[in-house]
Amino acid sequence: MSADWDARARRDAPFYVFREAAESPEAFKESGRRDMDRLVLRGIDLPPAPVVVEIGCGVGRLAAAIAPRAAKVYAGDLSAEMLDRARAFCGEHPNVELLRFDGSLAGVPSGGADLVYSHLVFQHVPRLKFIRVYFREAARVLKPGGVFRANVDGRHRQWYRRFVADSWSGVVFSERRLRREIEAAGLRVEAVEGDGTQYLWVTARRA
Repeated sequence: MSADWDARARRDAPFYVFREAAESPEAFKESGRRDMDRLVLRGIDLPPAPVVVEIGCGVGRLAAAIAPRAAKVYAGDLSAEMLDRARAFCGEHPNVELLRFDGSLAGVPSGGADLVYSHLVFQHVPRLKFIRVYFREAARVLKPGGVFRANVDGRHRQWYRRFVADSWSGVVFSERRLRREIEAAGLRVEAVEGDGTQYLWVTARRA
């Protein structure tokens, strides 16, 4: 998977991260601020200056958006090429620590995060076993009461994806399956939205 995303980053990183706003640097930055407020943080109350973790940061579009209101941002990606670009994109935010995540949240301390989030990432993961590890890792790094907020591909009627999933069109979930996997990871599901759509969101909390 990392080789695929390294190649995409070399071709056109903003396009593959968020193609709808890749036409200009200004639009790209604004899309990060908009998605952070309207999608990732919608309905979530965080403490002042939270510690946050992003799974699949790409070039840092969302990490840069949340950095001004966070004490610490751990942002990770499996692509070294994406992380190279993220260092430049997040350069004005010294509280953003960029890490290489390749199947775990290595480098993030246990029990210290107020929020773990992931947006437009798990829909590109080709195997459920990899996503399960990230769910368990989210539970590990969250504080008691900390929030996990993420989306997966909820178009579960696309049954053929079980056989042709790759690093672009990954595994799909039903609401029931997502709830089961999140709870098995040690998190308490609070809300699931978007069943049957490309963006199936879950909000969960560490007990």
